[in-house]
Amino acid sequence: MSGLNELIGKSKIIEEIKKFIKKASYSPHCALISGETGVGKDLIAKLIHKLSKRAGEFVTVDSSSIPENLIESELFGYRKGSFTDAKEDKAGLIECADRGTLFFDEIADLPLHLQPKLLRVIEEKEIRRLGDTCSRKIDVRYIFATNKDLKKEVKERRFRKDLFFRIKVLSLHVPPLRERREDIPELIEYFLERENRENNTIKRVSKEALSKLLKYHFPGNIRELENIIRRAHIICEGEVIRVKDIELEEELEESVFKKKTEDNISERLFKEMIERGKSYRKVVHEPFMARELNRREVKGIIELGLKETNGSYKKLLEIFNIREEEYKRFLNILRIHKLQ
Repeated sequence: MSGLNELIGKSKIIEEIKKFIKKASYSPHCALISGETGVGKDLIAKLIHKLSKRAGEFVTVDSSSIPENLIESELFGYRKGSFTDAKEDKAGLIECADRGTLFFDEIADLPLHLQPKLLRVIEEKEIRRLGDTCSRKIDVRYIFATNKDLKKEVKERRFRKDLFFRIKVLSLHVPPLRERREDIPELIEYFLERENRENNTIKRVSKEALSKLLKYHFPGNIRELENIIRRAHIICEGEVIRVKDIELEEELEESVFKKKTEDNISERLFKEMIERGKSYRKVVHEPFMARELNRREVKGIIELGLKETNGSYKKLLEIFNIREEEYKRFLNILRIHKLQ
């Protein structure tokens, strides 16, 4: 299956993951993918959907990024007039995944009081919007992900036992990158080729730099490696990325050099939006939610935007290509992650 080529690596673990994806893609049942942050749980979920025969969309939910007071309406939708700001009917994210796949990232963060409602939707295969009097039939394939020990969460009564057993019909644990080091060279090559292609360069990694990366334990896993290569590509002044260009996360300190590097990333991404007309969601928000950008880099982009607009958030919407209806959510994200 060609889609499986998106899984980079040749370790036995990668082969086992591919086998799981093939089996899961043919099954209509819930699947649970566990593993540390940055191991690629979202990619595995996308591949399961891609290889399945489901005609609907792949919809992602990350309960950790949605304010708790909004998560119920975001998930289940609502009828016009069901609450103060409900000015029109709106389908929830679960309903948007009808005939497709709902990928529920960080399921352990779903508030306890909403877990029975989600369980009911999964079991009854129908959903009722907030303020509605009737239910709608839906056909959704659910894939859940967590970086927590759900058994422990159940034991400590932070997660419902009945929901836990319902969502783990199929389950996969993805080991951290440090347990499959043979995949690191191929991942480096993949990320570097992408940077070269996007920036029209021909940079490569020296043997010494590769050796340094192979010895590192990568607490942030594949996402951390991706960030390291991106930084090294920006910092490197010639065609060869050397040891001095490899900044490991645990080595990074609050220094002038670090700030300069982050400023360069912020400036590069800011220019992409301004000069090429790209949207804030694609260039900044999605990479930040995927932990490909850190908080300081995003804050740098926002500060550049506010400097450009003389502090006007309204004008910031225009230059960041943010639709007016997304304005409140944009400010909410800034507040939640302390980016203002």
